[in-house]
Parts: sequence; structure tokens; C-alpha cells
Amino acid sequence: MTGKIFTKLKVLKTKHILCKARINGKKAKLLVDTGASNSCIHSDLQDYFKLQKDGEPFQASGASEGKMEAIMTLNCNIKLGRNYIGKQAFVLLDLSHVNNTLNTQGVEQIDGVIGADFLKKNNAIIDYGQNKLFL
Repeated sequence: MTGKIFTKLKVLKTKHILCKARINGKKAKLLVDTGASNSCIHSDLQDYFKLQKDGEPFQASGASEGKMEAIMTLNCNIKLGRNYIGKQAFVLLDLSHVNNTLNTQGVEQIDGVIGADFLKKNNAIIDYGQNKLFL
């Protein structure tokens, strides 16, 4: 692999990929989702992660039916595993529907999603054989 930094990934029984992270120093469980255009954090966790809103609310579409209200955050510090990655903005979005679905399948709740914006910006490589994310 060409990436200098890697973090271990966990494959859930639903086949989703989970990455442990720290956002502004707080532990986070994030799905790695190449199909999500933007990285997002569950809006209920804004205070926990000390995220500051940036701009006006907007309508976003996602894995649920219809549009949902969302708002961008200012850049915050993100670490994957033990590696400081840098600054990253997130979309604050209600992820209750995602967690409800995961709960019905006996899977732990998530705090957010690492999307294509982060993966592309960091030239990410997902090694499914080794369950590692290289940056």
C-alpha cells in the first residue's frame, strides 16, 4: 500500500465498515461509506463533539426517504486510530434512522459517517483483505 497512515477497520455483521476515530478529542464510531458524498455526524452529538455550526441550514438527501435538514460545521480535529489526520468539516444530520436500522439488526450505534469527501481529500485506499484504511 502507498498510504503512510493506516487504521484498522471493523466489518459489522451487516457488512458495514466501522472505523474508530476521535473528533475534537472525543471517541467516535464512524461508518466508512464510499457512497456518501459528505462526511456527517449525528446532530444529537453536536455538543458532545464540541462542533460549531457554520452557515445556514440546508436540505440534504441521504439514506432515508425525502430531504432532511442539515448544517455544516466548522473544521474540527480528527484522528483515525492513533493518527492525527488534520482538520475536517462535517455535515450535522439526524442519523436516528441509520441507528434504528442498525439496532434492529443487533449492531452498535454509530456517531457518524466518513464519506467520499474525506476519502478523496486524503487519497484513501480501503484494503478489504486486511480490513485497513490507508491514507
